[in-house]
Amino acid sequence: MRRSGRPARGADRTNWWLACLGLVAVLLIPLLVTEIPPLLDYPNHLARMEILAHRATDPALSRIYRVNWRILPNIGIDLALPPLLRLVPLAVAGKVFVALALVLPLAGVAALHRAIFRYRSYWPLAAGLVVYNRLFFAGFLNFLIGIGLALLAASLWRFLGDRKPLLRILTATIASVVIFFCHLIALAFYALLLIGLELARSWETRSASPVRFALLAIPFAVPVALYLIAPIAGIAPAGGHGFIDAVRHYYWALAASPRGLRFYGLAGPFLTYDRRLDFAAIALAIGLLLAFAATRRLRVAPAVAGPFCLLLAAYPFVPFFLMETAWVNQRLPIMAGFLLFAGTQPIVGSPRTAKLMAAALTVAILGRTAEIANVWAGHDAEVADFRQTVSPVAPTDRVLVVQAERNADPNAMVNNPDSVRAMRDNDSTAHLPGLLVIERKAFWPLLFTAPAKQPVEVLPPYDTISLPEGELPWIGALAHPGAEDLKWAPYLPDWEDKFDWVLVLRPADAANGYSLLPDRLEPVAAGKIAALYRVLRPPLH
Repeated sequence: MRRSGRPARGADRTNWWLACLGLVAVLLIPLLVTEIPPLLDYPNHLARMEILAHRATDPALSRIYRVNWRILPNIGIDLALPPLLRLVPLAVAGKVFVALALVLPLAGVAALHRAIFRYRSYWPLAAGLVVYNRLFFAGFLNFLIGIGLALLAASLWRFLGDRKPLLRILTATIASVVIFFCHLIALAFYALLLIGLELARSWETRSASPVRFALLAIPFAVPVALYLIAPIAGIAPAGGHGFIDAVRHYYWALAASPRGLRFYGLAGPFLTYDRRLDFAAIALAIGLLLAFAATRRLRVAPAVAGPFCLLLAAYPFVPFFLMETAWVNQRLPIMAGFLLFAGTQPIVGSPRTAKLMAAALTVAILGRTAEIANVWAGHDAEVADFRQTVSPVAPTDRVLVVQAERNADPNAMVNNPDSVRAMRDNDSTAHLPGLLVIERKAFWPLLFTAPAKQPVEVLPPYDTISLPEGELPWIGALAHPGAEDLKWAPYLPDWEDKFDWVLVLRPADAANGYSLLPDRLEPVAAGKIAALYRVLRPPLH
């Protein structure tokens, strides 16, 4: 930590870069201990990348899927990862983007802090506490990469200042277009940061120029135009397009948001696999900031304080699910978590205090990263177990995947998505069936193929049993599907005629173990992660 606001020179600059590179090296260690990082949505996204890259040359994939490129937000990985597959395998290319989702937000925090405070500090490197966060483990790579780019672009806006206005507008326009294709919420975050920077400048100079604020609209003109011609712009709330319908849809979406996530959402920037380590990290970061604030030795940047407060103030009033996107409200605390380190600067009074702070933060980051690496190191065995179980599946086969626990059970892990068990078990396996597409070239109903969000479409006759975004049905629904089961899995009626296989995830959680509908299903393979059954065709009459 620096004792004053003097610019870092010479050895200070070298030491800062060494510390930064060392931090990045530590944060990337978990990626080295597993083939497929156990992130919730990650295998599903990898499956789509496999289709985009190899559908044209793979006869099985070409029978099931087609590619339909059009203006879509939130497809940064879809655009950038398939070309990388010409150079490296899918697993390696995927981990490159996982690494970007870790490193870019950290780099953005450091760059924005440097741009605002005008000197290099070790404090923003403490953001290493929040780069592994709840939405990272959910596999929201496009979102996190977009947040990192938004922070970097905002720092560039601040660096350029009034010296090169045309260059600033040009670079901001390019950045806004790139961020648009990463994630719409990241684009809104970028706009919020620029507004905060301009409001702070007006406060500092005691002058407010309407022209300057009008110029802020220019970089976002192209993304707005792209959005208006994108399919997602045509999505209407349930009931219609009118204002009353929109308000009604917003109200019910807010009312239906999982209440149990509210508290955990605020802790979301720090959540990993060990709640003791998580809350120790929260206590350390918040405790340090409060201690320095109490002694009036904490600098807070108004340019960041405004967006930070607005994100937290809006959090209770934003729904969990909105515009075909889930976890919407949970993203606000994540963005605020990065700003917590980008917009503050403790003024350390002595080298001893600086060393103690550095030691405490280092131990916290190392401990959390070691725990993540320890969990991830066991995931390859789970993947191998899954691969062995599904090995009988042939190309173009149709696989119905079900889960052992029922969604209607409030105590089921699927209804506690921030519990440690959910993160260790459910999150690491719920989308592993994406490997059916990647390695077996088979069909799985829940591959991400939403027409307003992804460039991959399902061809007939598979499209009639495809659900682009849905929940895994539970075992019991195979025998007696109820209205709630059909809501989440409308392909269940007459499933014996529609699918070749049934795959049960986490079968040890099922009350009946591996014994399931013996008149309709034949057990073929079973492991710890999944059990595979061949569908027995009913006799013809």
